[in-house]
Amino acid sequence: MPTVLPYHEPSLIHLLVFSSFLYLLNIIRIAADFLVHGGIVAEITLGIIYGSPLAGLLSVDWEATFTVLGYMGLILVVFEGGLSSNLPMLFSNLPLSIVCAVTGIILPVALSFASLYAGFGYRPLEAFAAGAALSSDSLGTTLAALNSAAKSASPSSAGASLKQTQSSPSTRNSVADRSLPVSRTPSHLPAHRVDTSATLTAPTSAVSPNSLKQSRVGTVLISAAIIDDVVGLIIAGVMPALAVVQSETEEGGGSSIAWPIVRPLLASVLIAFVTPVVARFVLRPLFWWGGFGERWCAPARPGKPWGLRRLADGWGTENHADAAKLFLMVATLSAMAAISHYAGSSVLFGAYIAGLVLTYVSQPPEPSTPDNAFYDAGAEKHSHVQRTQDLAFEETFARTLGPVQEYVLLPLFFASIGFAIPFLDLWRPTVIWRGIVYSILMCLAKLAVGVPILLYGPYLEYGPSFRQAMKSGVVSAFSAIGSTLPSPLRPRKSADASPEEPPGVAEETQTKGKTNEVRFSHAQTPDPERGEPERESPVPAAQPELSPYSIRASIPAASFIGAAMVARGEIGLLIAQLARGGSEDTPGSEAGVLSEEPFLLCIWAIFLCTLVGPMALGFAVRKWGPLVNSGIWA
Repeated sequence: MPTVLPYHEPSLIHLLVFSSFLYLLNIIRIAADFLVHGGIVAEITLGIIYGSPLAGLLSVDWEATFTVLGYMGLILVVFEGGLSSNLPMLFSNLPLSIVCAVTGIILPVALSFASLYAGFGYRPLEAFAAGAALSSDSLGTTLAALNSAAKSASPSSAGASLKQTQSSPSTRNSVADRSLPVSRTPSHLPAHRVDTSATLTAPTSAVSPNSLKQSRVGTVLISAAIIDDVVGLIIAGVMPALAVVQSETEEGGGSSIAWPIVRPLLASVLIAFVTPVVARFVLRPLFWWGGFGERWCAPARPGKPWGLRRLADGWGTENHADAAKLFLMVATLSAMAAISHYAGSSVLFGAYIAGLVLTYVSQPPEPSTPDNAFYDAGAEKHSHVQRTQDLAFEETFARTLGPVQEYVLLPLFFASIGFAIPFLDLWRPTVIWRGIVYSILMCLAKLAVGVPILLYGPYLEYGPSFRQAMKSGVVSAFSAIGSTLPSPLRPRKSADASPEEPPGVAEETQTKGKTNEVRFSHAQTPDPERGEPERESPVPAAQPELSPYSIRASIPAASFIGAAMVARGEIGLLIAQLARGGSEDTPGSEAGVLSEEPFLLCIWAIFLCTLVGPMALGFAVRKWGPLVNSGIWA
């Protein structure tokens, strides 16, 4: 191995190929977003054209380098999703997220058995391996498609009529858990930081990516995709063991299957439970100990210095604070990625947890309300809002890493997916029609993830009222039982009840009440002899009736969830490649679970789902606009 790399001027051909590739990745994304709402589709297609599947303009070394850079972009997308998450919304909707994730895992496997095993006659293990590859999601693809669809949402769709669907107060209160920091986006901030945990009351000119991520429907989507990715990683670890079982090598078969299944699951569960405890009792107290974190991560302002006290007056600008926050982001992300990798979980899962940790740790404490006549609550609230805005890590991410991620790293990631697609092998007649049929089934399997959203809508709407009615019924039942008890067994009056009045005072009060009642009746009774008109008795104002819940109110949210879950990506390709194992091109290697034709059908499904998913998501966001995250799904 050489100790130095001699420096040579890059050839003109290399410069032109690389610059045209990077330039066209951004141009065709913008054009495809405008024409077919599928910029990600265009980037994958360009990767197929420039890469090994077709023209081979990029060398294998370049493709490997671009794959690494693209995966860094994927990690940053997932990390940004954690930074912009609504923590109370995340925990309150975790059961629904689990139901959606389980639906998205079981249906692809079941339909794979129905089509590949019962329909096309492949082996059961092949059907399971293909269904397992198609049960995973691409969290990075989902978030990127979400950002792309929301940013390019047309004003016409946003200006459509928005029917208000008010959620009950108990529903909103159940979400706002005071033990966790609420959304860090005050209402007076710019549109891309507006908190939509409350119900939308008017149509907006566009759907912001952060509003979708912080809403109930966006939080359920991200959580379900994270769960599917963790399960996909477990399945990826099981594939080599399944290959051993299929080749009938019984020695060590049981133990080799058990640990690959247990390790990723155990590691993910431990990280999910241990990290919040460490953040609550270690990281957050350290960050706010003596105001250390705020001193370095927030710009200088009157009454608040920046950094060390002996620094000159020129220090403490927004750029200096961004540098400190960038250091914390790199350190936290690197630490969580390393912990997740060596523990056996997913690096993407660690990146998402790192974003959640920084969001929680940097949330300023709620201002106290002293019992002081000179206390200015408005000024204190404004100061709290200012501190929240200064410490927002997502704003620093958007300023420092956002442009590089959007224009370089993410396009390279989606192009690297195109590098891994055996495009020419997909066009055999049998593979074509079977691949299209299988792709349609896999699209429908993920679209069905929206069904729990439709079923959960009535619970969100009527659940609080039903629980209140049950509580009132139980109280009334116990009151009725208490009234039937003998007098010695009835509960005595409380000590603070008003004492009985003396007889004289009671009679006097009763007499005054009757006199006032007579005077009032005479004053209200019209006299026809005096020509007074007859007055109508007052009619109590009619109470406004709440409009009954309609399942149509959840159709936009259900369609949004289903379309966002359709796209597969890197984890599906990884599972398929591991299940494919060795082939005739690699002599001496162990044969995998998937033979060539089922492997190509699996690639067909991953390819078409990754193409159709972002376009369907863009169509849903543009068609319904703010209706996606309005009402009970806000």
